[in-house]
Amino acid sequence: MTASRYPFLFATLGDAAASIPDELAQALETTLSAPGAPQTDNGFTLLGCLKRIRHGEGADGQQWPSRWHTPGQRVALARIDRANAGLSLLLEMLHATERVRVDGEEAQHVGDDIRKGLLLACRGLAEYMGTQLPSA
Repeated sequence: MTASRYPFLFATLGDAAASIPDELAQALETTLSAPGAPQTDNGFTLLGCLKRIRHGEGADGQQWPSRWHTPGQRVALARIDRANAGLSLLLEMLHATERVRVDGEEAQHVGDDIRKGLLLACRGLAEYMGTQLPSA
């Protein structure tokens, strides 16, 4: 996959676009390149959602509400909000796997690799939030 073959996809995802299977990349490129694609009243199209996400949408899908922060601070706060929502979900999953490990039946246990993966994902999100805090 090259940037020239899928310019809208590369503009949206950057280098991560190279890891998308060709069939999916073609479908996304077609959607992203649709000129003036009609939007519903609430603007829920793929391109519309991607634009809102890129411009600082929080975990609730809305722009960060503060009028007292700069646009960059609102983006940082929205990123922290999304990372916090993801971290909370991962910690709930980690907590549930630990409770099943201690009190559940062995057939319900997840492997150590899953628990370690959840823990590492939690650490990564927490560290990311720490890097965003100075911007907010």
